[in-house]
Amino acid sequence: MHKVKLSGNARKFIQREAKYLRERNQAAAETFLNRFRNAKHNLAKFPRMGREKESLPVEGSMRLVVGDYIMDYDFDGDVVAITSIRHGRQQDPDLAKDDDFNFENDASSASKKQ
Repeated sequence: MHKVKLSGNARKFIQREAKYLRERNQAAAETFLNRFRNAKHNLAKFPRMGREKESLPVEGSMRLVVGDYIMDYDFDGDVVAITSIRHGRQQDPDLAKDDDFNFENDASSASKKQ
């Protein structure tokens, strides 16, 4: 089995999200924590179970969907390093954000051109 490490940011995300869920629904918080425990255990056995992230030029960088959450991790052949976790509805940090796009005007213009 491989060693699995959480980055500081990934650990903080899990703690914040568990606290948020616990305040609203204890069962949801337990489900959330159990899913990540299981994912961590499975990654120790099967470190290549995620999909390679083509958007990053780092060899061994992978992405795994865990329920409603997305976990990014690196695998160097020895250690699985979980680098980030985010909710699936959050902006992917790898995608460029187009701040100039006007959804009301530009979207209607784009549909008229088709």
